[in-house]
Amino acid sequence: MSDITLYFARASRGFIPRWLLEELGIAYRVETLDLKAGEQKRPAFLAVNPMGKVPALTDGAVVVTEAAAICLYLADRYGYGSLAPRVDDPARGPYLRWSLFASAVVEPALWLDEPRDPKAASGRGWGDREAVVGALRGALTPGPWLLGDAFSAADVVLGSTVSFALLNARLPPEPVFAAYRARMDERPAHKRAAAATWGA
Repeated sequence: MSDITLYFARASRGFIPRWLLEELGIAYRVETLDLKAGEQKRPAFLAVNPMGKVPALTDGAVVVTEAAAICLYLADRYGYGSLAPRVDDPARGPYLRWSLFASAVVEPALWLDEPRDPKAASGRGWGDREAVVGALRGALTPGPWLLGDAFSAADVVLGSTVSFALLNARLPPEPVFAAYRARMDERPAHKRAAAATWGA
């Protein structure tokens, strides 16, 4: 029995856990914050997430922030063995790798405009942009999903980041990325979360 509240805002990364909740098919409440009105900086929400950012999630007494962490938590608790490979499944390693790759590597590599300096790149956790794009290309080329035929929460986390990067022209519109995005767009849960987040 879930007691989940998703703290959400339209046109935000709140889409990511909302998509996963829709994939899980479990009951949840949504608290929509108006970011333009600064509701994410009010004391009531700062008590949930002191960073003053959405998404955040409560599940009873449990509080989880950061989109990837929320998805990993939900998949383990409510989709263990389906959307989250079990700890003894060999797919567990790649699943964790690509889930964390989204925010720890892809986002900074694609959004930060840094000089192409090999010495500087060696000191950054994400290396350089070309290596990141190459790793993404390699991960998605076998397809259809990051774990082969099995769709997982890793596709929700990394797939959302790939979609955002394509939309913002931060990732080259190569066929492998466009095809992955098209597969995600066709999932009914993705469509429901997208309608709630981005509108028509």
